[in-house]
Amino acid sequence: MDTMNVIISIIVSTLKVICCIRILILTPNIRFMRLLFIYSLIILMYSCTNNVSEADIEVPFENEDISVVQKIKKGLKKDYLENIGFTSLEIIYIQDYYRSNHYQPAWINDSVLTQQGLKLKKLLQNPIHVGLPSSRIKKLKSKNYIQDEFANTMLLAGVINDLKNGFIDYNSKTLNSVRLADKQWIDSIRLDTNEINLSFNRFNPSDSSYSIVLSQLNEFCEKYKITTDSFDVVSIKIDSVKAEIGARKSLLAKGYISNVNCDSLQFKEGLLDFQSFNGLKEDGVIGKYTAIALSESNTKKVDRILLCLDKMRSKTMRPEKYIHINIPEYKLRFFINDSLKSQHNIVVGKFENQTPELTSNLRKIVFFPYWNVPYSISSKEILPAAQINNRYFEKHNYKIYRKGEEVDPLTVNWKKIKENSFPYKVVQQPGPRNSLGIVKFDFNNSHSVYFHDTPSKGLFGADVRAYSHGCMRTQNPVDLALAILERDEFNLELNEYQKDSIDTILNRGENFELKLLKQIPIFVEYQTVTATNGQIKVNIDIYGRDEEFIVLFQ
Repeated sequence: MDTMNVIISIIVSTLKVICCIRILILTPNIRFMRLLFIYSLIILMYSCTNNVSEADIEVPFENEDISVVQKIKKGLKKDYLENIGFTSLEIIYIQDYYRSNHYQPAWINDSVLTQQGLKLKKLLQNPIHVGLPSSRIKKLKSKNYIQDEFANTMLLAGVINDLKNGFIDYNSKTLNSVRLADKQWIDSIRLDTNEINLSFNRFNPSDSSYSIVLSQLNEFCEKYKITTDSFDVVSIKIDSVKAEIGARKSLLAKGYISNVNCDSLQFKEGLLDFQSFNGLKEDGVIGKYTAIALSESNTKKVDRILLCLDKMRSKTMRPEKYIHINIPEYKLRFFINDSLKSQHNIVVGKFENQTPELTSNLRKIVFFPYWNVPYSISSKEILPAAQINNRYFEKHNYKIYRKGEEVDPLTVNWKKIKENSFPYKVVQQPGPRNSLGIVKFDFNNSHSVYFHDTPSKGLFGADVRAYSHGCMRTQNPVDLALAILERDEFNLELNEYQKDSIDTILNRGENFELKLLKQIPIFVEYQTVTATNGQIKVNIDIYGRDEEFIVLFQ
């Protein structure tokens, strides 16, 4: 209320009091006159007090008739930013950003968010579309366009940092604290004329697989229902009727079929699509691993894709030549200059004998290797077999040693040997029945694992191949050896080992080592989500390692 209105109000109140006094004078009743006088004074006092308080009420600066630059200046006060929910460091960041930009707004015009500002606010409410979980977005008390301006800027700074550096520390298995990106990156988004989603691509890794996974994540979220529903689906071998009922419910909830009572053709098509997306054999059969995948919710699958993207952000630069092994994909790949030179199916460790993640360097290739049987295997697996048949060692071409001296296994009373006091070193001799097959790829590591050939070729046809004691059994290992040796350009002697030379070594059937003069880096990783030919697969999390990290950001 302005000054003129206050004056008029006081005059009106005063006239009311005068009227009351006049009535007092004309009224003979003394008691009545006293009451009327008190009432008149109350009216006057209340009117004056009320008018003063209303005059003192400040209009919120967001609604003042001032420029947006002046509003930004007023909004940068510490108490105002604290009420939105900013920390001390965030307040300093916001204040510095707008001061350096001469208090010019980034996402608003005079009184509302711009189209770009609206799109950014919407994206920040659901950052999955740029590959981040919603939990990474701080909840702020943003109630008007000025607060939206500040919130957009601060939240964007955190998103950019997460996209550039990742949000998980994989060594400590903890979430990274939310850091704020350099202010220049905020401006790069603000000044970009592209769609807001596309503007974030500049912060993504250059790996082509990353863009495929991100694109497929968005397609998956558009195509299927992202629910938290999980299901207890059993294998067809346990109960065929229950298996199909559970599968139908799961496929319906996930969006692969339109009706739980759909005909068998639609059901099978939905199941095949589901198996393809989950990296399973597309046979339309509800086997053990198809049942496991069906039991998982789509929300969990999205979480695993988000985890995959973050692992890609955290991945170190690859050298010119390297070997990459992905455990849940059961694949070994040999690359030179980002060109795939050789690819092989592998068998990895069982759940109780998990293949470790590691980095090392391939130092030599061994043909017809000896196998020094680990103590855990010789004492827990070979010993019980020898107690049943003391010719077990002869049958499997094993020799045993004690204190460096060979011992005839037929002279040992195996039934008296205990598992926790097994005194022998067991070595399997070279040959086609050797558990390592005819080729072993040797590299130093603390886990005593390597990749090698195997006499058990049938396992390579399975979709989920977790059967070994921890080593990586490799399909067509001779082809891999040739691919590596043919490109060992720093070893002139090895360059002479073309296929004929390798055949000669193999024909001799004797233990023979080829040492690489230039060792090849090896990366053994655990990435359940993979991209091939423009499509992604969400492979079974065979060791449950994804869950260790997903719980951090749910």
